[in-house]
Amino acid sequence: MSRPSTATAAPAPSRPRTSPLSAFAIDTADHGRIIDLRREADAPTRLPRGKRDGRYRCCACGNSLIFAAPSTPDSRFTARFRHDAGGADPDRCKAPAAHAAVIQADLALAFDLHDRLAQALLPATTVRVEIDPALGGSSWDLPPAVVLRRGRHTAVLERPRRLLNQQAILARLQAVRAAHGEHTAHWWFYDRDDQHAFDYAGTHTVRVSGEPTIHDKARPTPDQRLINAAGGQVCWLTASELLIPYGGSPVTHPARSGEDWSGDTARWAYDWAISHPHPAPDATWWGLIPAPLTALAQPAFRPVPAHRIMAALAASQRRREEHRRALARTAYSRNSPTPLQLTLDTALPTTPAHDDTTPARTTAPTSVPPPAPEPDHSAEPLPSISSGRGPTKARWSWRRLLPRRWR
Repeated sequence: MSRPSTATAAPAPSRPRTSPLSAFAIDTADHGRIIDLRREADAPTRLPRGKRDGRYRCCACGNSLIFAAPSTPDSRFTARFRHDAGGADPDRCKAPAAHAAVIQADLALAFDLHDRLAQALLPATTVRVEIDPALGGSSWDLPPAVVLRRGRHTAVLERPRRLLNQQAILARLQAVRAAHGEHTAHWWFYDRDDQHAFDYAGTHTVRVSGEPTIHDKARPTPDQRLINAAGGQVCWLTASELLIPYGGSPVTHPARSGEDWSGDTARWAYDWAISHPHPAPDATWWGLIPAPLTALAQPAFRPVPAHRIMAALAASQRRREEHRRALARTAYSRNSPTPLQLTLDTALPTTPAHDDTTPARTTAPTSVPPPAPEPDHSAEPLPSISSGRGPTKARWSWRRLLPRRWR
């Protein structure tokens, strides 16, 4: 009888001695810069080792860390941050696993943006991931920010991945201004594929330099409107580019004197107006201009190429309104009735001159009675004058021209 074979039990997987967060630490001596040992090959020779009076703090639990680095370049020891907690496993973070996972995801998101910007920006630009050291160990509202510096210009880039309330947004805006100055460019990068952060509103066709271009539209969330109204720059991030917004609102041109917006011209009264470089608070929708990440490689970290397109759209809007008003004036001239022109003859009548052959007719005043009729002597024979030259002719008299009753 054969004895049954005894299966050898596989050894239980050993727990990793180091936490995935052991490569990260908040450097309280460098304005809260987050150290990532995997991205900083020179850290073992550049950073001081040991506790350094609590200089290094854990992102997840907030406790002090010890920087352990290899003693020689040939050592196979991996540099890490260790917890100063003692016990059987001092390398392990005591933060709850769920909380540590959230912190690790936030760090991965921030350093992903860090790496993309480090490749896109100018060499003179420094790119760092920072957080307020006082937030170490807490459940922060925002992942650590990416901070860009070039000369005297600074830009702070947020990448929220959770819904924020108004109090958290205003507190962050005030903290950035207090730490970096009022003129700091403050960007808020939202994920284009996050349905909670991007409300698609269709497309919009515009003309830039005479060429039709299609822009996507978005309906901003209340959080995004609040950030925009407070002076922050909201944009969306895709795999390869930024989507930078301008405001769009429907408008109706009011008729001015000498314009007719009826009939075929009525449809030209309805148009849209742009608000830029930040959308107006009452903008109905936001149009999106695609731009590469290198758009931030501009003075003061402003998206100059996108702002030029916005200025071109504003100029096109002014020309469009001028053209439509010209059509309305033409329609007014065509449809208005021609007024009648009445000519008044104000010249005084002229009195014809009298001659000796045309008697002047005068009208006796109505207040003066007409003269009494004279005796009629027309039947009486005219006296004859003997001249010895023939028969005597009758004398001509003005009386014959008068009416009989006045003779």
